[in-house]
Amino acid sequence: MDKKYVCPCGLVCSDCLFRKPEIYETARRLRDEIRNSQLDVFLSMIAGSDAWKAIAAHLGANEAEFGRHFAPFRNLPGFMDMLDALIKLQCTATCRESGGCSMGGTTHQCEAVQCVAAKGYEGCWECADSSGCAKLLFVRKSYGESIENTFKVLRENGADALKPYGDRYYAWQRKMNG
Repeated sequence: MDKKYVCPCGLVCSDCLFRKPEIYETARRLRDEIRNSQLDVFLSMIAGSDAWKAIAAHLGANEAEFGRHFAPFRNLPGFMDMLDALIKLQCTATCRESGGCSMGGTTHQCEAVQCVAAKGYEGCWECADSSGCAKLLFVRKSYGESIENTFKVLRENGADALKPYGDRYYAWQRKMNG
């Protein structure tokens, strides 16, 4: 793996859900298609009025059943806001490129990044105190064994030997995906 994807704290940018460009590009395309076609305006008007009843009558459809198709679109403005928020969460640069996590469009330097820089290390895996370090509590809790495995691979073989974790990166993914 290219070293630029390995954070000083041991996180792997290429596995991070905030970094996956395909997620954010899909959200952006969906939002833009809905807005450019004005589907959001059209469905909000129908769902927010009795217009769907006229459509049901025109089509000879059961009114109650037909109305259930349009009820969820009363929440369409909230869905569009959620797409906007999701797009803004995207991390667009790796920790090594930006000097910290750039999730949400702002670079954040965690304590581990600051400590590694102060000690002149490539990452926490070079530090003798990393196994009990309080600066890594969140990382260990959220990522569990993948962090220890990453440290081991980096110590023994370097970044080139590190493989992506895929859907087993986060501790919750390993529980959910087996």
